[in-house]
Amino acid sequence: ILQGVTVRALILLNPQNPLGDIYSLSELRDYLEFAKRHELHVIVDEIYMLSVFDESATFHSVLGMDRLPDPQRTHVMWGITKDFAVSGIRFGTLYTENQDVANAVASLCYFHGVCGPVQYKVAQLLRDRDWINQVYLRANHARLKAAHTYVTDELKTLGVPFLNRNAGFFVWIDFRKYLKTGTFEEELLLWKRFLDNKVLLSCGKAFECSEPGWFRIIFADKTHRLQLGMQRIRKVLEEREQEILAEEKEQPCQSDQDGKADSTDEVIFVSRHQDPTCATSSSLSDLIGLLQQQMRSSDWLQKNTAEQFA
Repeated sequence: ILQGVTVRALILLNPQNPLGDIYSLSELRDYLEFAKRHELHVIVDEIYMLSVFDESATFHSVLGMDRLPDPQRTHVMWGITKDFAVSGIRFGTLYTENQDVANAVASLCYFHGVCGPVQYKVAQLLRDRDWINQVYLRANHARLKAAHTYVTDELKTLGVPFLNRNAGFFVWIDFRKYLKTGTFEEELLLWKRFLDNKVLLSCGKAFECSEPGWFRIIFADKTHRLQLGMQRIRKVLEEREQEILAEEKEQPCQSDQDGKADSTDEVIFVSRHQDPTCATSSSLSDLIGLLQQQMRSSDWLQKNTAEQFA
């Protein structure tokens, strides 16, 4: 808004990537009502809707609401690539009551349609509700929870803060204390350091994070690979700690650690994203600023390599 850009839509990822937040019904309603007041389209991406792996957390789809505040401007996307671990099968769905949007998307299907055999197999899969609910999802959730627990326990042991969430395949980690100067250039160097040790993380810059030092780690993998990956992460962090200590000894001065967790603390950030109803005003610019970190998807990283930020 301040830059003269006309905002046409809000994009909501639910569950969110990379934070892993799950929107409550009241939050969804607030966002949709806000969008209606400002005549904005809302694109809701629910690609991780079946990957909520903790029973204490509840996912609410916008399609489960009693009513949509603005049905003509609300569009919901979902696909099988994440929840069913078949990223090679490019199958997705779009739910919209807007005929113009439906016609526009349909015109692309001539070049980007889903082939008949894939449609047939996916239809068979989705019809088997008993197997999905009683077998597949139970096993998948148990494996995701076990993998998440292993990675987060390792992070606690290292004294590394992180966001503790119950959905998705990722953990949002705070590596700020391993940055001496706290710049995005230094974040990129740390990212390359992990890569040199054969660990591919996603740096915060790739998600337009406003503060250097945040990284996303994917934990949806076999136990032995997670163990090897965490060993390599530990090695990089321990080496980085020694380097920082050596630099401080060479140039003794009071380091600025405001906003960073002490290396001896086991800090786990559990606060949820800010509730938009707490804002003193409902201006468009305020909410867009609030949603800035929640309007990105992991597809961005696939199209933009970290080297571009060097």
